[in-house]
Amino acid sequence: MMPDYEVVPDNEVVGWRGQCSCGWQGDRWDRAASPAAADFNHRRDYIAPEESAHASPKVEDAIHNEWKAHIAPSEALLGLEAAARDYNQAGHRLAKTVAAAKASGASWADIGRAVGISRQSAHERWADKPAPLLAEEPHRRPPDGD
Repeated sequence: MMPDYEVVPDNEVVGWRGQCSCGWQGDRWDRAASPAAADFNHRRDYIAPEESAHASPKVEDAIHNEWKAHIAPSEALLGLEAAARDYNQAGHRLAKTVAAAKASGASWADIGRAVGISRQSAHERWADKPAPLLAEEPHRRPPDGD
């Protein structure tokens, strides 16, 4: 049971609608007074007065599809944020690895070839830039005896 919602007896329910925690509400599906008055294309469905007033599976599916259409932009943005986070982390990891390769004696030509760019592009991109430190990288203690 959700707070601030009125409980209505089944025989008094007049329709159904989707709702989101953001405040969005879908259009109402009306409860038709008779089977003849039911018309899915006009958002009317018949549920007998003596039956539970839950929406039919067909109406529930339609409401769920409306809600999914409502949240689609937010879902896409969440995916975009995750991809951007991954991209940034990969960029930091790549820069650290390039710095390690250079410190180990690799040439800009070797580095460029490894990442699929020219020697000049590799040099322009990573020369004179310190390797980034990742916040989640653990601090290493010196070995015992030092």
